[in-house]
Amino acid sequence: MNLEIECKLHLEEPSAVANRLRALDAEDKGEVYEKNWVFDKDEELQGKRALLRLRIHNNEKSGLLTHKTPAETGKFKSKHETETKVENAANLRFILESLGYSVHWYYEKKRHTFLIDGMTVVLDKTPVLGTFIEIEGHSDAEIEELLQRLNLDITANIMLSYPAIWDNYCQENNRVFCDWKF
Repeated sequence: MNLEIECKLHLEEPSAVANRLRALDAEDKGEVYEKNWVFDKDEELQGKRALLRLRIHNNEKSGLLTHKTPAETGKFKSKHETETKVENAANLRFILESLGYSVHWYYEKKRHTFLIDGMTVVLDKTPVLGTFIEIEGHSDAEIEELLQRLNLDITANIMLSYPAIWDNYCQENNRVFCDWKF
């Protein structure tokens, strides 16, 4: 189980941020297309502010199962995260549904990953809402320092998860909460 400390910002110019990362000699790991299924059982996990997610990249058979605990308070969002690789994502989905879990939300995004100074930086291109940057580090100070080097405003930090961001957007625009698809 890892403690994930994360800063999330909405980006107006994602290509400029990607170029700044490259100029800082960040390792460019490339882009993947993600499919994500968030599971819940009688809204139990949602009520606990926990998350159970199954993710696959580029339509592969294998996937990644992630459990996240409720966010802790602080300058940035931090959660305990446990992940495990799964050989057959479709089989795991069948097992979860057989146990009474159902897909609470399905979403897609294009994720471009960079590694820099022991941190993971991702640029998530989403349908409708645009691109977000997530910086995952080991401390608030480490993340703040990288934000400064990238000329990004720490005060624009978003503490919400993608489902919560999407739900807010749907409410503000009189849309029904639905899956996020390209």
